[in-house]
Amino acid sequence: MLSVAASRSRLLIFPLLALAVSACTENPIELPLFAQTQSAPRPMAKPVQQKPSAAAHVAAPGSGVVPPVPAFIAPPLAVARVGSYMDSLESDLRRHVHGNGITIARMGDDISVILRSDRLFAKNGVLAADDILEPLGALLGTYVHTSVMVCGYTDTVGPAADNLALSQKRAKAVADALAHEGVAPQRISSQGFGETHLKVATGDDKKEPRNRRIEIVLKARPG
Repeated sequence: MLSVAASRSRLLIFPLLALAVSACTENPIELPLFAQTQSAPRPMAKPVQQKPSAAAHVAAPGSGVVPPVPAFIAPPLAVARVGSYMDSLESDLRRHVHGNGITIARMGDDISVILRSDRLFAKNGVLAADDILEPLGALLGTYVHTSVMVCGYTDTVGPAADNLALSQKRAKAVADALAHEGVAPQRISSQGFGETHLKVATGDDKKEPRNRRIEIVLKARPG
């Protein structure tokens, strides 16, 4: 009988012979399970998700994306420049807004644009003055440091209450038209005065075209 030591030697010889043979062949011989060493697979790391930074919203050069352009904000108007600012506005008004039935008046630093109603409204009462309000609105839209108060007046024909309502309606129509032409609505106000503050003093129930008018009062807003 073989000794225990000889038996153990034979057990070690067979794996060594198998390794030598597998090294010389294309198809390696698998070792017994006890001769193979296996390690547990490592768990895959989860990708780290980064929050987009503020810079991610800025278009990269050559991306074809046009970044938004910040709106232009006019610098504040200094009190010392109010006079020259209104001088410039008056000059532009006299250059671009003129014609029959239109008067531009200056009192201190305030400017009034006086428009006869028959130049603004058709006989059926519809506002029909694009030739006046379009250039006026475009001009006032650039003079952002002014307030625009639209005042309506009538003559003394008809009941006073009706004249007041009519003057308010017409003043609002002109104010809305100026806003449509580009003047910021928050700069505009309107008010009707009816047959009060007559341009030409008359008795009751007297037609007077100069009393039927719209006065647009422009005031500087420094700061």
